[in-house]
Amino acid sequence: MNTRFLETLVVLARVRSFRETAQVLNATQAAISQRIASLEDELGAELVDRTSRRLMLTPAGEQVARQAQRILQLERELVMSTKPEAPPAGRVRIGTIESVVHTWLSPLIRMLAERYPQVNPDITVDTARNLQDQFRLRKLDLMIQNDPYAESVGNTDYRVTPLCEFPVQWVARPDLVPKGGTITIDDLERVPVLTFSKTSSPQAHVRALFVDRDTEPRVCSFPSVESIIQLVGDGYGIAAIPPVFVRERLQRGELQVCEGPALPPLVITVLSERGANSAVRATQALTTEVVNGFCERVGEAWARRLDPDLPA
Repeated sequence: MNTRFLETLVVLARVRSFRETAQVLNATQAAISQRIASLEDELGAELVDRTSRRLMLTPAGEQVARQAQRILQLERELVMSTKPEAPPAGRVRIGTIESVVHTWLSPLIRMLAERYPQVNPDITVDTARNLQDQFRLRKLDLMIQNDPYAESVGNTDYRVTPLCEFPVQWVARPDLVPKGGTITIDDLERVPVLTFSKTSSPQAHVRALFVDRDTEPRVCSFPSVESIIQLVGDGYGIAAIPPVFVRERLQRGELQVCEGPALPPLVITVLSERGANSAVRATQALTTEVVNGFCERVGEAWARRLDPDLPA
């Protein structure tokens, strides 16, 4: 049985599109269709439901895709077992949210260069949703982000490591803070509220505070953390962000952390496919080490390390 055909079915089961499967495997749609047809002929069963408008696998197709994933994993393990141990090397495509850029990405890249000089990191900075789309299409080897990745829940095909959490609090210029330093929902309705992109979980948490209110809040969403920092520093509004982003401005008194409606922390995880090569595995392990050092250095008030044995 051609393992390339099995890989095609596994990718098709993941992305649910012949066109995107062709993109992932760098092939034509006609070639992808032919591979699936050949696999169906060999197995004597229909794997794709061609009566549905939306691409779906048949029950037999779903079962074969699960078993094919295990076969491909065993094949990778077999190949790796025959190779002598060598230093990790090669390109590692790392996708990360901008929050990481403002905290510990630089130490990670620096330590990666020192410890694994033959590893070449290729960095993509984007929103969590866009990173997940790229990871799903195998355009990323390693994904560092803050939203749950549905495909990894209960799935041993992925290696998910909880890294840290950043408390999300209300940050504003002192002249926008009410007397006593506490911000209420009424206060937040009178000024722009600055937070992350429209597709992010922090933005959803902010909007949820106003669900039962009569006034529509001015929630301003930005994919760029730098934009939020600039605007809150200019006094444009009150930001719902991790204070760790603006530690120096807080220490100088230019900005102030305020008490207010509670918001969930920003929980950061790193994720890769379990069959990833040694360069990806080494980068993921080093990421955990760097984050632990960062959390210890800044203190739990700013960032708290997470137990890697906890579910992500």
